[in-house]
Amino acid sequence: MEELERMFELFPEKEYPNINSAFRKLHANLMFRSERAMVSISGGADSDVMLDMIQALNPAKNYPFAEIHFVWFDTGIEYTATKQHLKDLEEKYGITIERKRAKTPVPLGCKTWGQPFISKQISQYISRLQAHGFQWEDEPFEVLYDRYPNCKAALRWWCNAFGVGSMVNIERCRLLKEFMVENPPQFPISDGCCKGAKKDVANDYMKELKATINMVGIRKAEGGARATAYNSCFSEPSKKGEAAKFRPLFYFTDQDKEFYCQRRGVVHSDLYEKYGFKRTGCACCPFGSRFEQELQAAEQLDSGLAAAAKNIFGAAYEYTRAYREFKAKREAERKAQGQTSLF
Repeated sequence: MEELERMFELFPEKEYPNINSAFRKLHANLMFRSERAMVSISGGADSDVMLDMIQALNPAKNYPFAEIHFVWFDTGIEYTATKQHLKDLEEKYGITIERKRAKTPVPLGCKTWGQPFISKQISQYISRLQAHGFQWEDEPFEVLYDRYPNCKAALRWWCNAFGVGSMVNIERCRLLKEFMVENPPQFPISDGCCKGAKKDVANDYMKELKATINMVGIRKAEGGARATAYNSCFSEPSKKGEAAKFRPLFYFTDQDKEFYCQRRGVVHSDLYEKYGFKRTGCACCPFGSRFEQELQAAEQLDSGLAAAAKNIFGAAYEYTRAYREFKAKREAERKAQGQTSLF
């Protein structure tokens, strides 16, 4: 297959083992798993690379038995630049990207379940505690578990009871517990908006398609809940009728991605190229550590969208700002005490 050989020449195994290996695995999955393949296109940089890799192997010619469905899920709060980028990708690669609307758009999801705060995992635990009327007490796990017997996992998170040094414990988020004890949240917190806007509609689409494989642009090096949820680039179906999951870029480092884009001339959305975004997705999502910068950029790009984000996520923004101020104040106090002790 000349296209595959060309990619091996462009990315030799000795110099670029991660990229070379990714093409070998992509070829195998296109050959044997793609009777009905769902490829999730987000408009972000990683999905741009995944799409380019697939098209570089010329599936229409080399995998005529493969049925590839490119799909984008509209969360209900998306940048105009992202939508334009999808059109650019369709024109560049000669493909069609299906648009699927959220079952529960983000604005409605936040009203229904709560607003996102810091991360999906943290929001899940807080949501469980809120559902059981937790009063944000700073007491031992045994005491709290006796008081709230139906939210054990969330209480383990709150009490740092997942084991010494566990990545799951609340202590991994510096001073968050101290902040919440002094400033209990006065609004519902949840990651439900993600489920209703993306996960549910994606699962429904896979069932409708009877997909044999689901390809997504997740990289281990990027971190976050999605990346840390997996140990490898491939997951077998958990039960009959489900699709396998393949993550072609899983082992790509930042350097691998940068080199790939240079060699292949991959052009990203204007959000990256012109406005310096580090991520894309739901506009101005509070899960993003740079949401303040994103809000400022959104004011110039999509002022109406920025206003909508402030309305949808307003309480989460204010709570996050208060938490950041709390940390900064405690750090300043610690430094002041340290300087005093020197004298």
